[in-house]
Amino acid sequence: MDFAMTFGNVVRRRVLVPSGGATLWARRYIADVDSATAFRKQLAEEGPPALVFYTARWCSPCRDVAPHIEALGARLEGPHLRIFRVDVDDHERFAADQGVKAVPFFTVHRDGHVVERLAGCGPDAVAEAAQRHAEIYAERLRKQRGE
Repeated sequence: MDFAMTFGNVVRRRVLVPSGGATLWARRYIADVDSATAFRKQLAEEGPPALVFYTARWCSPCRDVAPHIEALGARLEGPHLRIFRVDVDDHERFAADQGVKAVPFFTVHRDGHVVERLAGCGPDAVAEAAQRHAEIYAERLRKQRGE
């Protein structure tokens, strides 16, 4: 089950997925970018790293990798990772500014900066990068709390 909700200029898609057992459900969000300006503000905010999935409706490889990104969001999105989806046809200028030349294309942003770019890779490489950056952020939070 899923449905979309709008928060400001960012559409959040809620996907209900099993978490821990067949009867326990958790809510996960992947933000579909609606406004490049609002998106730039969110990327500039301090907080968890952001995995950005650049895609297009006409792109067959994008459609193939999308279920893997949804599953990744179900597993990782939350206090240690944010996931955004950008349609390059709707946001051509923004995608070009980010160096997107082909789709699917992924970037990882931390503290307003691109720290990793992934192009021409499979879902396992994207999952590994997302997991690594989420763990780095979680460790940073633990150090800040003195644990």
